[in-house]
Amino acid sequence: MQYGVVVEELAGEVMAELPSDQARKEVLALIETVRMGPRAWPDVRDAGAWEEIREAFGRRCWIQYMPHAGAIEIRELGWVG
Repeated sequence: MQYGVVVEELAGEVMAELPSDQARKEVLALIETVRMGPRAWPDVRDAGAWEEIREAFGRRCWIQYMPHAGAIEIRELGWVG
């Protein structure tokens, strides 16, 4: 199944403020990896939560996302580089 990507507003703002093109490329590469296998990363939701929340980590970045039927929703992203 091919997955699309939906980026929440705050995650989009962080993406726009990344320090370099290389940083954006690294974040986009992680998003693409997650898009291709959204359930390969651990589920980190709190006990009793109904929303499936997962986190994926790159070398200098991370994303928190929700897999949906046919898409992943990027809720948060961070850069530590």
